[in-house]
Amino acid sequence: MNLFYVQSIVDGVSKVKSFLEDNYIGIPWSALGDLEQASSEELRELLEQRYGLVADKSGEVLQSIQLFAHGMSDGDYVVIKDEDWMYVGDLGDYYYDDSIGTSDDLICHRRGVTWLGRVPLEEINEHMQTLLHEPNVVAQFMLPVTQARLEQALRGNSDATGTVEKALNQGATSAETELLKTLTEDHTPARVDQSTIEAAVQVLKEALKSKDERLRVQAATAILQYAK
Repeated sequence: MNLFYVQSIVDGVSKVKSFLEDNYIGIPWSALGDLEQASSEELRELLEQRYGLVADKSGEVLQSIQLFAHGMSDGDYVVIKDEDWMYVGDLGDYYYDDSIGTSDDLICHRRGVTWLGRVPLEEINEHMQTLLHEPNVVAQFMLPVTQARLEQALRGNSDATGTVEKALNQGATSAETELLKTLTEDHTPARVDQSTIEAAVQVLKEALKSKDERLRVQAATAILQYAK
């Protein structure tokens, strides 16, 4: 599992509202066309032909495009920011949407996102502060994801008295309840069989799609703890 930062300012305009409401992230350079099968050499040629970026000036742009189209994977994590918050999401696959055009102010290169929650910028640690100040449009967190401390930050953003029982209303068993409490509270190894663990994790994945932000945060916290 990897973690990425994607800038949300395109041509001086914040895309945060659109990204959050429509559940996606994206990058500019829409006139390049679909990048799913494009090689590095093809990308260099397209950047020169359509944006006038010759090889020695396209390095950072090329790196951002390649990370977005090929470096990210379904299930990785992404963060974006506005003036006050960092938003954390679970990434989906790359797709190209040119249904309304390919002008520079449009976002055609996209990945679906399940948004998990938000964290005040002043509460994130120094590693994440560094990531959020990367100059490239797309940047990868180069430390182990556990160093981002996302689970602590997301838990801090949820109701302190809340637990994951709310997620269990969607069909978890009593055994799964004990597993989820273990994952989010005491970190003691769960004494349940593998099939129960898999069922509980599936419940959490479904909870990530909930419209209730607190429920998404609680499910995300449990998954991140389990991943550790």
